[in-house]
Amino acid sequence: MVKLPKQTLLAVLKIALVSTSLPLIVTIFSPLHPGTKQINSLVFAQENVEPSPQPTASLEPKKTSQPTEQKTQEKSENSDDEKGWKGWLILISGLMGLYLGILWFRPLWLLLLPAELKIPKTPITPEVKLPVGILRFLKYRPRVLDAWVEKHLETFQQKFLENETVEERKDYVSLPVELNSQEIDELTAETLSEPFKTDKRVRLLIRGEGGSGKTTIACQIAKWAMTKQHQSKALAKHLMLPVLIEKEIDNTGDGIKPIMEAIMAEIQELIDKEQMIVDELLVKQLLRQRRILLIVDGYSELSQETQKKINPDPKEFPANALIVTSRIEENFRGIDIKIKTLRFDGGKLAYFIEQYLKECGKWHLFEADQEEFLQECAQLARIVGEQKTITVLLAKLYAEKMINSKENNFTSERSLDNIPDLILNHLEKLNRQGERETKSEYPTIKEDAQLIAWKCLEQNYKPFYAERKEVVEAFSSLGRDDAISCLEYFEKHLRLLKFIGYGERKDRNKIRFALDPLAEYLAALYLVQENKDDEEKWREFLVKAQEKSSKKEIKGFLLAVRDCCLAKGSEVRVPNFVADEIGKLAGLDLEALEKELERQRIKRLVRNLFAPGATVSDRLDDLQKIGDSGSVAKFVALDIVKCLKDDDKEVRRSAAQALGNLGNASEPVVQPLLIQLQDEYSSLRSSAVEALGKLGNASDAVVQAILDLLQDRDSQVCLFAKEALINLRNAIDAGSKLSILLSEYFQEENDEINRN
Repeated sequence: MVKLPKQTLLAVLKIALVSTSLPLIVTIFSPLHPGTKQINSLVFAQENVEPSPQPTASLEPKKTSQPTEQKTQEKSENSDDEKGWKGWLILISGLMGLYLGILWFRPLWLLLLPAELKIPKTPITPEVKLPVGILRFLKYRPRVLDAWVEKHLETFQQKFLENETVEERKDYVSLPVELNSQEIDELTAETLSEPFKTDKRVRLLIRGEGGSGKTTIACQIAKWAMTKQHQSKALAKHLMLPVLIEKEIDNTGDGIKPIMEAIMAEIQELIDKEQMIVDELLVKQLLRQRRILLIVDGYSELSQETQKKINPDPKEFPANALIVTSRIEENFRGIDIKIKTLRFDGGKLAYFIEQYLKECGKWHLFEADQEEFLQECAQLARIVGEQKTITVLLAKLYAEKMINSKENNFTSERSLDNIPDLILNHLEKLNRQGERETKSEYPTIKEDAQLIAWKCLEQNYKPFYAERKEVVEAFSSLGRDDAISCLEYFEKHLRLLKFIGYGERKDRNKIRFALDPLAEYLAALYLVQENKDDEEKWREFLVKAQEKSSKKEIKGFLLAVRDCCLAKGSEVRVPNFVADEIGKLAGLDLEALEKELERQRIKRLVRNLFAPGATVSDRLDDLQKIGDSGSVAKFVALDIVKCLKDDDKEVRRSAAQALGNLGNASEPVVQPLLIQLQDEYSSLRSSAVEALGKLGNASDAVVQAILDLLQDRDSQVCLFAKEALINLRNAIDAGSKLSILLSEYFQEENDEINRN
C-alpha cells in the first residue's frame, strides 16, 4: 500500500470535508431566492432611466431590437447558470463520495483534520470559516470514534487489567444485590444492557458499606463494556473504554477543566506514555458519545474539593456514561441505575467461597473433603453471626486464609473467632509472602500497619489519604529512621498502600490504603492499643466521634473500633462503657447485639468443649459457664447431651447439671438423662434426676422413672427424686393416673411425718 504524504492526506481530507458543506454554504451566501435570476447592473440601469423625447420614426426600430437583444442575453445567462450548477453538482457528488469513502474505509484519517477549517475564496463565493458544529458533525462521527476505540482496545484492556485496584478484584462472583430497590439474585451484563444499549446518557450509582464489593462490581461492568457486541457478555451496542478515577484531583481550574485533565492523564497512562494526547475535543466527544465509561471509585471517601471537581450535576459535565461508587446514597441528578450491595447469610457463604475458589483455581484443594470445607465455612459464619452479616471482603479474606492453610499445611493454625483476628491473619499472610520476596524478616508488621492506618484516618475517621511527611514524622517520633523503606515495602511487596497523585511515584506525596475496611480495622486496633484503660482518652475520642457521627461515612470505622474493643479490649482493660457508647453513635440496636454476643460467647464455649487439647478441667469450666447462662444457651442443649457420654464421670455430672438449667425439655434431651438414672455413680444419678425435675417434662416415662428412683440405695438420690416429683406435680394433668399416684405418695409422706 502506498503511503501518502501527510500534507497530501490533509488536502484530500479538507476537500472531502468541504464538499459535504457546500450545499449549506451556497444556500447561505446566495443573495436571491432560487427562482430569481441575477440581472446585469448595466441593463438594470438602462431599464430604470426614462428615455428622452425622440421622433416616432427613430423610436420604432429600437422597440423591436431591444427585446431581441434582451432575450439573447437571458438565454446566454441561463445556459451559463445551468452549466455552472451541473458542474457544482458533479463536483459535490464526487467530493461527497470521497468523504464517505474515507469515512467507511479510513475513518481515523478524519481525525487528522485541524480543529478549525477555512474555505478559501472562489470566483463565486467569499472566504468562509466552516462552522464548528458542522466540523464536529463531520469529523467526530460514531464510526470514527468506534475506529479509535477499536485501535486502542487491546492496549487499554491490558493496562486497565494491570491496575492494582482492578487486578485485586479479578475473581468476580455474582451475589444478590438491590437493583433499583428490587433484590435480584445475580447481576449480569444482560441485567444492565437495556439502558446501556440506548443512545441516552447513563448514570449508575453503586453504594454500600466498605468491603461489600462496590469496586468489584464496577470493575466487572468495565470488563463487560470492553466486550464486543457479538459476545454473550457485551454491555452496550458499541465498545466502551473504562477510565478509573480513584485519586484526589489536584488540578486547579474552573468548570470541567480539572476533571478533563484528570481523565486525559488516565487515558495517557492507558494508551501509550510516549504518545501525547492533545486533542481535548476528541476526548470530549468520546465522553459525550459514550465511547469512554468514566468510573469514579470511592466518591464518599474523596475530599470535598475533589467531589466538587467531579460533580456530575452541571450540564457541561462531559461524561454521558458514568459509574460512581460510594458508601452513602448520593443525590446526583439523572441517576438511571442504583445498585446497593448486600451482606449475605451463612446459607450463601459456602456457595460464595466455593465459586471464589474456583475463580482462583484453588477448588481442587478442598474438592476431596467436602465435610472439612463446610466446617471451615461454618467457622466464618460463627465469627460474624447468623444474620445477614457477611461482607464480600470478609468472605474473601477467610477464603484466602483457607487457601494459605492448605497450601502451607498449617494444620495447627490457631482458630479465629473475631474479625480483628481475621484482619491480622490476612496481614501476616501478606507479610510472609513479602519476607520471601525480600529475603528478610519484618517483625514489626502489625505495629507499622496500625500506625500508617491511623494516620490515614486520624483527621476524618474515614479512610482518607495521609501526607507522606506526616507518616515519616510519626515513625521518627518512635525513634525509627526507616519510614521510607517501610512505606515502599507496604506498597511494592504487600500492595496495601497506594501513592496518590499523577506523575512519577517518587513525586507523589500522599498515601492511602488499598482496602478501606482493612485500614479501618488496623486504625481501630491502633486506637485500642493507644488508649488502653485511659478513660479520659476514650471520653475525648467519643466527643470527637459525636461531632463527626452525622457523617455516615465514619460508621465503618466506629463499628471497627467497637469490634476491636470487644475482641481485644480485655487484654488492655478498655473501660466497659466504650463499646456501648460507640455502638450508640453507630446507630446499633444494643439489646439485640448483646444477645447476639452472648450467643457467640456460648458457641465459643461449646467449641472449646470438643477441642482436641481440652482437659477435664477445661471442659468442667466451660460446662459451668454454659449452665450459668440459663435459657439463653438453650440452643446448644444437643451439643451438651454429647458430653453425657464423656469418659470422665465428673464431666457427665456437670453436663447433666447444665442441661437442667437450659430449659430444653425436648425428647432428644430427656431420653439421655433418663439413661443416666441407671448410672453406677450416685452423684450422676442425683444430677440427672435434679435436671429432669427442673425441665418439667412430666411424661409417663419420666415420672415413672423418678418414682422408681425413690427406692434408690443412696439417700441423697432419693431426696433429689422427691424434689423432682414435687416440681413435676403441677405439670401433671389433674385426675390422671400419675396425678392420683403422686397424690397417694405425698399423702403417705405427710402421714409418716405427722406420726413422727
